[in-house]
Amino acid sequence: MADLVGQIQRDIEKRLKELRPLIEEKDQLEAVLAALSGDYVPANGTATPARPRARAAVPAGRAPYAGGKSRRAPRGANREAILKLVGERPGISAAEVAEITNIAKPTVHTTISQLKRKGILEPEGANGVKLAS
Repeated sequence: MADLVGQIQRDIEKRLKELRPLIEEKDQLEAVLAALSGDYVPANGTATPARPRARAAVPAGRAPYAGGKSRRAPRGANREAILKLVGERPGISAAEVAEITNIAKPTVHTTISQLKRKGILEPEGANGVKLAS
């Protein structure tokens, strides 16, 4: 009998472990729906208040865009700044581009990778890039 109870407990624990991610997703979806509609109450009767997203601090030295009204660059501005700099300095590395333009390193690396895939940029030297010929 004890063996049967132990097996049932293990089965229940296994199933709960499988369901936890789904329960967390359900709670997140209910919170988003409540935030969007303002009047949604989940089946359990308790609305989950939406937490305001914390804003990331703008790193010192970052260039403000749109006259300082926004932290984001206009669409295509980073791409154009990167292409202009690479055109002026063939063989420049992504880290150097990020330092000179004040664009975040991950953004520069992602943009350069996309431009390489599209054939707009090509590798130059050890870590540099240049405009494709």
